[in-house]
Amino acid sequence: MELKRRILVIDDDQAILQSCRTILEDEGHEVEIASGGEEGLALLRRQSFDLALIDLRMAGTNGLEVLEQVMAIDSDLVAIIFTAYGTIESAVEAIKKGAFNYLTKPFTAGQLTTVVRKGLEHRFLRLDNLRLRQELKECCSAHHMIGRSAPLELVLATLAKVAPSDANVLVTGESGTGKELVARALHANSARCKGPFVPVDCAALPSNLLESELFGYEKGAFTGAHQARRGVLEQADGGTLFLDEIGELSPELQAKLLRTLQERTFRRLGAERLVSVNIRIISSTSRELNAEVQQGRFRQDLFYRLNVVTICLPTLRERQGDVGLLVHHFLQEFSVAAGKNNVRVTSEVLRLLEQYQWPGNVRELRNVIERAVVLCDGESVRVRDLPDYIREQARLGKQIHAAIGYKAARENWVESQGKQYLTTLLRQHHGNISAVARDAQVSRKSVYELLRRFDIDVREFQSYVHASSPSTVSSS
Repeated sequence: MELKRRILVIDDDQAILQSCRTILEDEGHEVEIASGGEEGLALLRRQSFDLALIDLRMAGTNGLEVLEQVMAIDSDLVAIIFTAYGTIESAVEAIKKGAFNYLTKPFTAGQLTTVVRKGLEHRFLRLDNLRLRQELKECCSAHHMIGRSAPLELVLATLAKVAPSDANVLVTGESGTGKELVARALHANSARCKGPFVPVDCAALPSNLLESELFGYEKGAFTGAHQARRGVLEQADGGTLFLDEIGELSPELQAKLLRTLQERTFRRLGAERLVSVNIRIISSTSRELNAEVQQGRFRQDLFYRLNVVTICLPTLRERQGDVGLLVHHFLQEFSVAAGKNNVRVTSEVLRLLEQYQWPGNVRELRNVIERAVVLCDGESVRVRDLPDYIREQARLGKQIHAAIGYKAARENWVESQGKQYLTTLLRQHHGNISAVARDAQVSRKSVYELLRRFDIDVREFQSYVHASSPSTVSSS
């Protein structure tokens, strides 16, 4: 890689200054020289440089002192110290103060050009990473990946490394943590960004319909196939295919998908000719696929094909400090949609939202804020505008602090948590009693008994998915 950039040389030895200028200009760089620390700092304040060579011992200002001021003026500048009095101690001290490298006099032209080239490569690699991370943050912010917590920063750092590659990615995490948002961010910051991004919910369709959705079909392939149709594999050609909840694939579809990934070819249903595709696969799951592999429910070879890189999303309860940021973001979004002027939350509401555990993660928070903005009177969301289960948590907290007695407090807590647990499962499964019973590891009869005990109308949750906005439903 040819790097020709602006370089500043600071030394009180004129012979060194002229030698460095000649050598580096011959390499094509633009070089400025300074006969001491003060002159060099003055130049740096007036002009921008990519790299500075600084003598450790100069008359007047010490080279390490100059280094400290250089880093204060421009922390992105690559600084290299050289000296005729090279010691381990001075090298370590220079590195601690921000120097990239250390060069001992006398040095050859080859040694100088090598250390300068490595320094410039380091600078532009770092700047490229910073630029990519900023672009990813902007992209993720546009898709509601809002926050400054350490777990989210770790996700963004991984995204910055993975996005430019063509590696298949498996995104894991609880429902509602934003797995599709990560997939879209990966696509938007990849070389495939101008190609299509095609999402498929593997849990939403029965196996036979999902097969035709993936692979497409020819006219007459089955009853009702009145004309040929391209599947999502073809639709995603040149772009990214996002397979949401990949763990729901049947064994038969797992085998067909594995062959497609290996060969990059497949047949439509009812077709004879092969179709070639160039796609990147990003998949997601809220299941423990390792456990599914061990229990024989998911193919190990397909797992390794999909799991080249894993991005594990943190739950909202693990993202300390992010709830407030998300609340204010969603308030702005839904204030505009509801035609209301800058709706806010009271301090009591914000406290309750930050204390709540959010089993449905960001998706649940988004729905709660949308509901609150619609129901609130005026420009403030109050406790009465929150769902019952969050208000019950507030009442429970007050009862516990009121010293009502251990037995009564325990009964209240068990009752409240039991209702919250059941409503969370009902929301996640849109009122599907069989799915709730499976996850709760109880019988359907027990679920119905709990519904009567807590006076819950399951029909409210069966319409939950229809009341949600499109962007909310698709956030996996």
